[in-house]
Amino acid sequence: MRHYLNPGASRDAYTADEERVLSLERSRAAQQEFEQWPGYEPAPLRDLSELAGRFAIGSLSYKDESTRFGLGSFKALGGAYAAKRALSRASIAEPGRATLACATDGNHGRSVAFAAKRLGCRCVVFMHEHAPKSKAAAIRALGAQVITTPGTYDDSVVLATQLARSNGWIPVMDTSDDELDETVIDVMNGYATSALEICRQSADYPPTHAFVPAGVGGLAAAVAATFAQVYGQKRPRLLVVEPEAAACVLECAINGSPVNVGGDLRTTMQMLSCGRASSVAWKILNRRADAFLAIEDHFAEAARGELARQKIDAGVSGAAAFAGLMAAIDSPALRDALAIDRRSRVLVFGTEGADPTS
Repeated sequence: MRHYLNPGASRDAYTADEERVLSLERSRAAQQEFEQWPGYEPAPLRDLSELAGRFAIGSLSYKDESTRFGLGSFKALGGAYAAKRALSRASIAEPGRATLACATDGNHGRSVAFAAKRLGCRCVVFMHEHAPKSKAAAIRALGAQVITTPGTYDDSVVLATQLARSNGWIPVMDTSDDELDETVIDVMNGYATSALEICRQSADYPPTHAFVPAGVGGLAAAVAATFAQVYGQKRPRLLVVEPEAAACVLECAINGSPVNVGGDLRTTMQMLSCGRASSVAWKILNRRADAFLAIEDHFAEAARGELARQKIDAGVSGAAAFAGLMAAIDSPALRDALAIDRRSRVLVFGTEGADPTS
């Protein structure tokens, strides 16, 4: 395991520059939108008191996103919301003539396909050759076309963007090198609903630490931004967890800006297999994340097993943040560096449910 403590982590007032990306006004507007959708309900915040005792911490809460809109992950909050907004901006009189396009490891594409079905338009989803076949099947079941692409997730993003432009499709990506990409901003404000729910669910005892996984960094940034605005100087320490094989956000922190991570990015945390962080997300994480952890696959696999013993449905990717906590607990030096002790109220994001291939 590697870790990097962010020397630039700030508890200063939230800035106008940050608000251009993630603001409470926009995040609450997304939440209000979801509240009108059939099937919406807050994802449960589960109390894992037995594990808290074992870990010698004050409390442990697990945000369980495994049933969100029946899509199995927090991604249901991002792609579907951004797709509706993107279609509205396109001003297409007949939605049936529109085509949404995106790239995915699995869950974002399922969310965009879900939106397309609700909105009555077509959907084309680009999935790299190593993405789980079960995820592709779930996307096809929603009526979307799946195109398999060579290479990695990052390669599929490039191809999807190019073909969307040439075919007149509406792109709904969850990452961008443009810090003010409106669609990616909408995705992240959709994710912020999960953090806003937590602020209500833990109003009496807000967390002191939050472990959040990162692929391109969108969820972590949404959580960081929400907590910075709601809690101010008392915000929780934000710990970002990634697979060692695809630690693009940690590398951003080390280098000070988004960089490309080489290699095949293969990891059993398949939904986190990304080689370049989103510049939109990095704009927030650069100031609001306190530490970055890169873990080997065996940590996540052990974490999934422990969660199963707690009767929690999680895939390996969904268990990544919990794995980061377990790895930190096992390292006295890191535990001290993160100020985790018997007074700590720790929050862990469980981002998706179990999948046959995860």
